[in-house]
Amino acid sequence: MASEPKPNPDFSQAQREIAGRADEAGRVASDILGSAKEDISRKAKDVAAEGKEALFDKAQLAQNTLTGAVAALGGAVRAASEHLANSDQKAAAKFALEAAGSLERMSASLNDKPFEEVLAEVRAFGGSNPAALFGGAMLAGLALGRLIKSSSADAHAKDRPQSDVAAGRHTP
Repeated sequence: MASEPKPNPDFSQAQREIAGRADEAGRVASDILGSAKEDISRKAKDVAAEGKEALFDKAQLAQNTLTGAVAALGGAVRAASEHLANSDQKAAAKFALEAAGSLERMSASLNDKPFEEVLAEVRAFGGSNPAALFGGAMLAGLALGRLIKSSSADAHAKDRPQSDVAAGRHTP
């Protein structure tokens, strides 16, 4: 009968040490991966917060610009109302005066509210009145375009020599 080889105590000890070291290496690797995951998550949150803050700043600037444009439009409509009143067009003057008041109230409301609240109101209004929101956006875009165009035309006219302006000549 053949005898079975006896397990070598050094080999068994080496196996246990290797298994122990492998377990330890696994725990260390797991800790490192967990730490890296936390770091990446924290950095992603920081980047998202910075992006949100930058977006909020841009939105706030746009709100301020819009507030100024609506106020300017209200002033222009009020001036048109006065012109119409002086031209004996009372009904049109009254309508323009009411529109100017509405624009001025809207400008004050935009100026007094934080951006998030304005955005929530626009979303709520757009949800219940999508056609009105779209139409209003179109009209606001057209009004802003005309305002910008007239502002640039005024600036261009200031750069032209007075003799050209007085003579009605157009110089590019």
